[in-house]
Amino acid sequence: MMGIKEKSKSQLDKFKEAAKDLKQSDAAFEAVVNKIAHAPKLTQEQIKELVRRKRKAEGR
Repeated sequence: MMGIKEKSKSQLDKFKEAAKDLKQSDAAFEAVVNKIAHAPKLTQEQIKELVRRKRKAEGR
């Protein structure tokens, strides 16, 4: 059962705690977060094209 302290943690704090539990260094964690945060946003058409390519590669 979650305590009050656990509920009041921010999402970032929860991610950092999980990363530490997995024995990742703070630097490695920050690098992954930065990579995700700075990834370009895809348009709906780009997403559809990626799905089409994946399905084609799987032989569907």
